[in-house]
Amino acid sequence: MSNKISDERKKEIIGGFYELSKQNGLENTSIAKIGKHLGMPPSLIMHYFPTREILISNLISFILEQMLMIYQPMLEELEIQNYADPHTFVDRLFSRDWNLLLDDGVFYSCFSLIFRNKRIKDEYRVLHEKLRENLKAILDRDETLHGKDTELLAEQIFVVVEGAYYYLSMFDDPEVYEEKVTIFKNQVYDLLRKYEVQHL
Repeated sequence: MSNKISDERKKEIIGGFYELSKQNGLENTSIAKIGKHLGMPPSLIMHYFPTREILISNLISFILEQMLMIYQPMLEELEIQNYADPHTFVDRLFSRDWNLLLDDGVFYSCFSLIFRNKRIKDEYRVLHEKLRENLKAILDRDETLHGKDTELLAEQIFVVVEGAYYYLSMFDDPEVYEEKVTIFKNQVYDLLRKYEVQHL
């Protein structure tokens, strides 16, 4: 079997795992259920992913790929004009597109495993570090931030974003949700202004 076919099969399995986890919960999604959903024998799934831990590890990699897509409009803007408008930047970080790219239930179900599984804990740390690295790379392209500690700024921004999404997941009322989002956006704008003022 060629590497291309093997990679496509792995993606199909992880995609099926993700979809079933969205529907039924991570804890209720077994290898047998994934096989039934995809119309393939469980033995084939275990050929590619011998343990559930390895399967979840690959699911976390899939989650990272999805999360990184939130940066795409900012990167495209940078390519065109070598500048990312702060409003585009902040709007994307707090966009509901996160919900389209990634299911919160699957994300937090995987996250809860870090307290019992060191491998998954390490995977999640790498995921968060990668998100910060990509954000830092975008901040480094902003001339008003040249010479500034963009690594620290990226860390501070993500503390706001991650805390915000955890908290916002508890609100169903759209009006209240948007009110809270405005508060968190302003926190990030304040951080950006603080660094930009230091540039002047």
